[in-house]
Amino acid sequence: MKRALCTLVGLFSATLSATAAAQVGGTIGWNPAAGATSTGYGMPVPPSSSGGSSGQSSDAEIGTLYVTGTAYGIGAGVWLDAELGISDPGLRFIAPAVLGVGAPIGVYFLDHPPMPRGVPGAISLGLTLGAGEGFGIWSYQFVTSSKENAWGFRGLARGSFIGATIGGAAGAAVGFTQEPSPKSSLFIGSAALWGAGIGSMFGYGSTGKDRGYGLSNDKASLGGLIGYNAGIIGSAALSAVWVPTYKNTAFMWAGAAAGFVATTPVYLFYAGSEAPAKRGLILQGVGTTLGIVAGAMFTFYDKDDFAMDDPYRPGRPSIARITGVGPMQMPGGGAGAMVQGVLF
Repeated sequence: MKRALCTLVGLFSATLSATAAAQVGGTIGWNPAAGATSTGYGMPVPPSSSGGSSGQSSDAEIGTLYVTGTAYGIGAGVWLDAELGISDPGLRFIAPAVLGVGAPIGVYFLDHPPMPRGVPGAISLGLTLGAGEGFGIWSYQFVTSSKENAWGFRGLARGSFIGATIGGAAGAAVGFTQEPSPKSSLFIGSAALWGAGIGSMFGYGSTGKDRGYGLSNDKASLGGLIGYNAGIIGSAALSAVWVPTYKNTAFMWAGAAAGFVATTPVYLFYAGSEAPAKRGLILQGVGTTLGIVAGAMFTFYDKDDFAMDDPYRPGRPSIARITGVGPMQMPGGGAGAMVQGVLF
C-alpha cells in the first residue's frame, strides 16, 4: 500500500493541569478533503489521498527503471570482460548478454508487489548519476595524465560500474525510505546535465589560444565535473522545498536551448579579432543558465502539467500542502495543537 511522503510541519503543546485529570478519549481534527475526523488517543489525522492515484509507480516510471537496469547489466558485463581481459569475440559478449537480460528480470521481481511511487525513479536516477560520476572522474584523469598513466578503457568500465553500483544503492535507500516524487528525480537528473554542459563551456572557454590544446581539454573536463556535481547538489537541496512539475522541467530545457542558441551569434564578432573564439563559450554558458532560470520562472505558478499522476499536488508547483489541523491530547496529560501536511 502506497503511503504518501508525509511531513509533520509543526507540533506544539502547552501542559494544562486542568486537562491532566480530565482525560479525553481521542483527538478531533479537520481534514480539508474529508471534513471533521476523529482518531484514537494521541493519533494524528492522516492525510487524504484524494487525486485518484493508487500510490503505485506509473508504467512510465517503472519502464525507466527497466531501461536503466538493462543498461547497468550490460555495463557490468563489459566491466567483467575488461577486468578479465577477454578479447575473443565469441566470449566477450556472453557476460553483457547474460547480465543485460538478468538485470531487467531482477527489476521484474523487485516490482512484485509493485513498488511505491517514486522508488523506481530514485533507483534509476542513482544508477545514472553514479555512472556519470564515474565517467567524469575517468575523463578528467584521462585528459590530465600521460599516455602511459592514463586509465584507458578498463578504467572507464571500472569507474562507470563502481559509480553506478554505489549510486543505485543510494537511490534505492532514498527511494524506499523517502519515496521522493518522480518529478524530483527528473529535475535532479536534468540539473546534472545542465551543470556538466555549462561547466564544460566555462572551462573550455576560459583558456586562451596560446595555452595549448591539451590545457583546454583539461579545463573543460574539470569544469564539466564540477558543474555536474554542483547541479546535483543544488537541485537536490532545492527539491527539499520545491518540486518542479514536468512542465517546469520541460520549459527549463527549452530555456537552456534558447539561451544557448540566442548567444551563438557572438562568434561573428570574433572575425578579425585577436581574442580566441572559444571565449564565446563563456557567454553561451551564461545564456544557457539564464534560459534555465527564465524557464522555471515563467512556469512557476502554472497549474497545468503534462501528466496528472500526482495524487497530492495535481498539476501545480507547490512547496507544501496542509492536510490536517486540529487539537491533540498529549500522553501523560496536556493538550496541544498540530498541523500536518505533505512536502514534495
